Amino acid sequence: MKTATATRWIASLTGAALLACVVATTARIGSAAGQPIVIGATISETGAYAEDGKYALLGYQYYVDQQNKKGGWLGRPLQLKVYDDASDPATSVTEYQKLVQQDHVDVIVGPYSSAITAAVANVSDQYKMPMLSPEVASTAPFKRGLHYMFMATSQSPNYVAGSIEIAKEHGYKTIAVTGEDTAFPRSIASAVPDLAQKAGLSEVFHELYPHNASDYTAIAQKIKQANPDVVLSIAYFPDAVGLLRALKQAGFTPKELFFAVGATEPNFATEVGKDADGVLSTSNWSPELHTNGNADFVKGFTAYFHKAPDYHSAQNYAALQVLSAAVSKIGSLDNDKIRDFLASQQIPTILGAYHVDPTTGIQLGYNSLTMQWQGGKDYVVWPAEYAQRKPLVPFQWASR
Repeated sequence: MKTATATRWIASLTGAALLACVVATTARIGSAAGQPIVIGATISETGAYAEDGKYALLGYQYYVDQQNKKGGWLGRPLQLKVYDDASDPATSVTEYQKLVQQDHVDVIVGPYSSAITAAVANVSDQYKMPMLSPEVASTAPFKRGLHYMFMATSQSPNYVAGSIEIAKEHGYKTIAVTGEDTAFPRSIASAVPDLAQKAGLSEVFHELYPHNASDYTAIAQKIKQANPDVVLSIAYFPDAVGLLRALKQAGFTPKELFFAVGATEPNFATEVGKDADGVLSTSNWSPELHTNGNADFVKGFTAYFHKAPDYHSAQNYAALQVLSAAVSKIGSLDNDKIRDFLASQQIPTILGAYHVDPTTGIQLGYNSLTMQWQGGKDYVVWPAEYAQRKPLVPFQWASR
C-alpha cells in the first residue's frame, strides 16, 4: 500500500524524471546533430508498480544522457518519449499505440513488469517494431508465436537455480517451497519441483500464502513440521522480513534459507539485523560485476542521480546497450534488420552477455545471481564466474 511519503517521493521523482528527459534530449544535443532519434516506452510512474518502475525509468534516462554526450546514434541525438501507464496493462497498450501511430517514434523499448509487457507484446508484432523487454522474466509472452519482442533480463526459473545448485553441492536432500500466491512468485515456484528433482532434492512442502499476508506464524510452523534442509521462499521484502522472524520464533533453523528478491533489498539487513547474515537471495545484477562498462555505469549513475542504481536501472540501461549495438552495426533504423540482429547476436552488456533463442526471443545469455548476506553486506555467491564470496552454509541465527 502506498504511503503519503511514498506518494510525495514519486511525485518529486516524476518531476525529476521529466527534467532528466529534457536534459538528456536538449542540453546534450550539442554533442550530436540532425533530427533526434525518438525512443518510445511506457513506464509505471504511478500505481502499484511505481516503486520499481521509477528505477527502470532512470536506467533509460541515464543511457540517453550518456549516449548523447558521445554523439547519439548515427550522428543524431536521442530523445526519450515516455508515458506513465499507471501500472495498468490496458493503458500501456493504448499508449504504445499512440507512440507508434501519433508520435511516430523511431524505436520502442519495453515497459515495467511481466504483466504489462505481456499485454503490449502484440503491439510490437502489429507494427513490426522490435521491442527489447528488460522487465519481463516470465517466458509465457514469448510462447505466443511473436517475432519482434526479445527478453532482456534473466528468465524466471533462473531465480532459484543458484540456491538449488548450492544445496546440491552441500548434499542437502529436502526442500520446502513457499511464497506469495500471486503471478510472479507462482511462476518461479512452479519451476522448483523439476529443478529440485534434477538436483537430487525431494520437495517435502509446497504452499503459498495470500497476498498482503501479515502473520507468517502458521506457515512457519508447517515448514518446521516438514523439517526441510532448504527453505525457498519466493518473497518480496515485507514477507521476507515477516517469514524470517516467524521461522526464528518457531525455533526452526534450516541448513539453507532463501528469500528471492525480498532479501536483495538494501534495507533488508537494516530491518532484521544480524539475522540477515547467511540469507540467500536473487538479483539480476550487482554493482560489483566485472561486466562490460559496469563500473563506469555505477559511478556515473550514482553521481548523476545522487542515488545508487538497482537492478531495474541496470536492466533498462543494458537493453539500450543492446539496441545501440544493433543500430551501430546495421548503420540504420531498419526494423527488420534490427530484429534479425537482436535474434541472432551475442552482445556484452553490464548484465553479462545478451543472447536469445532466435525463434522465441527468450533470454539464454543472462543468468540470475544468487546473493548472500555476509557480515552485513550482500555479496554475489553464484555463479562461480561472478562470485565475490563463497556461500556460507549451514545457515545459523545470529542469536537465540
